[in-house]
Amino acid sequence: MPRPKAQVSTTGRPVAEAATARHWGGRLIWLALSAAFIFLQLLPLDTVPRGWAGPDWLLGLTLVWVARRPEFAPAPMIALLFLIADLLFQRPPGLQAGLALILTEMLRARAAGLRQLPFPLEWATVGLGIFAIALLQRVVLAMTLTPQSSATLTLMQAAATTLVYPLLVLGAYLAFGIARPAPGEVDSLGHRL
Repeated sequence: MPRPKAQVSTTGRPVAEAATARHWGGRLIWLALSAAFIFLQLLPLDTVPRGWAGPDWLLGLTLVWVARRPEFAPAPMIALLFLIADLLFQRPPGLQAGLALILTEMLRARAAGLRQLPFPLEWATVGLGIFAIALLQRVVLAMTLTPQSSATLTLMQAAATTLVYPLLVLGAYLAFGIARPAPGEVDSLGHRL
């Protein structure tokens, strides 16, 4: 009995091989951009404490990847990356990592539904998640009597992260082609995305 021929992509490689390469490419791009954001935050560009809080670029970038292409940002990589960021930024180890993981897994579970929504509703969903984890982080820090910044700075950072989300989505699409899966698109194993 003859063996069925493997489907070949436009590059000449089997479809499964091309999809696997795309997954790892998307993961490496996300890791490289995340490492760049962490590095830039660690640079001593401003030694005077600021009276305002900018966006959490790492969280925003991760949420773009999870909302658009969840397979490009697996949960273990998210947990490890945010744990390393917690240690480097001298935050309570694991708190931001755990909250980011909870939010990304909630978005991952709703990825199919988010795909059907218009962008403003996706943006609102992500924004609510950002504010929820910011408030939950404050509650946990208050319960453990850990010193923390003012509530105004926390809300300012959550608002800034929410406001830059569309810019990160646009940048990810234009620079790296990170977009929602097309209707009927399948992964390397033939499962619908």
